Amino acid sequence: MDPDLRKARVGVCIVFAICGAAFATWAARIPAVQERLGLSTGELGLGLFALAAGSVIALLAAGPLIVTIGSRAGAMIGAVVLCAGLPVIAFAPGKAWFVAALFVLGVGNSVLDVSMNAHAARVEQEYGRPIFAGFHAFWNIGGLVGSGAGAALEAVHVPITVHFPWAAVLLLAIGAFATLRLFRTGPDQGQGASAFALPSKALIPLGVIAFCGFLAEGTVNDWSAVYLSDVTAAPAAVTSLGYFAFSFAMIGVRLVADRATDRVGIVALVRVVTVITLAGFALVTLVPVPAVAIIGFAVVGVGVSAVVPLAWSSASRMEPHAPSRAVAAVATCGYLGFLAGPVVISVLEGAVGLRLAVACAGALMVLVYVLAPTMRVPVAAR
Repeated sequence: MDPDLRKARVGVCIVFAICGAAFATWAARIPAVQERLGLSTGELGLGLFALAAGSVIALLAAGPLIVTIGSRAGAMIGAVVLCAGLPVIAFAPGKAWFVAALFVLGVGNSVLDVSMNAHAARVEQEYGRPIFAGFHAFWNIGGLVGSGAGAALEAVHVPITVHFPWAAVLLLAIGAFATLRLFRTGPDQGQGASAFALPSKALIPLGVIAFCGFLAEGTVNDWSAVYLSDVTAAPAAVTSLGYFAFSFAMIGVRLVADRATDRVGIVALVRVVTVITLAGFALVTLVPVPAVAIIGFAVVGVGVSAVVPLAWSSASRMEPHAPSRAVAAVATCGYLGFLAGPVVISVLEGAVGLRLAVACAGALMVLVYVLAPTMRVPVAAR
């Protein structure tokens, strides 16, 4: 195999890890940011809304941008904007600057995310076999490293005005090396085509699959600790274990999911992992005991881990003439699910309680089972 292609695969893994670590750096130290700026809950919520708004706006623009300039340049721009957002947050002189900084952080995260996934699709196509899920495992690994470093620095009282700038410099330096020295050079397939062409109808079910998969992920990310505390009456020392069990399970499965796809096919694998995801949510909601719920969140991680990477991989192969645009379209649907999930759960929690709200989020995975055959790429598109 071409050594440069292997280097590109390593480079994409590095950039996925950088993206996860950068975002986790901010997320792990939200309380410190809130304390430094004296933010009320409502003001923090306004900042988080700006983060979501920046993410969605950038997702809508990322497809045309990458089709115009290519995934390599898009990844470099996204990394610069994402990392620049960290010190701006740390040194924000007031609440308005804080809101603006989170908007920038959301823009950078989305541009980098779509760009690196588009380049991952290019590398996978050149490999000629499934390798997409493995890239996403490195996003989770980066997230755990970033959050772990944040927790450690918080414990020794390192201020965010020191932590965030140094983290930004380090992550940007590593990301720049990966994109400029390891990524594939030359234009992407479809680069220079019409940037605003509508995606094909074949991508609609893939968007629904990504939406459901990301909504399930977002539910566990944002509500697992609250669920363990409020529903299972778990002590404070163990409420974070649901998320960690979920994350470690996702990493393990994503590292082997590509081989499973190669052996059994994408439709069979997606249906199996969907059933596993449903079983995990059933454990969490039907047996509200701390130990069982933690196991249930881990089972959800085992199941849902492969859904989003396979949806994006399938999208890139559905439109081989413009894979970046296809990935961006499906990614937009997916991230809307990730952003909408916490809001939906919050609304349902007030109406039917948190236990049933989480069950409803899990039940949406039935749609993934039904739509799994749409992930099979037609022969004409290969």
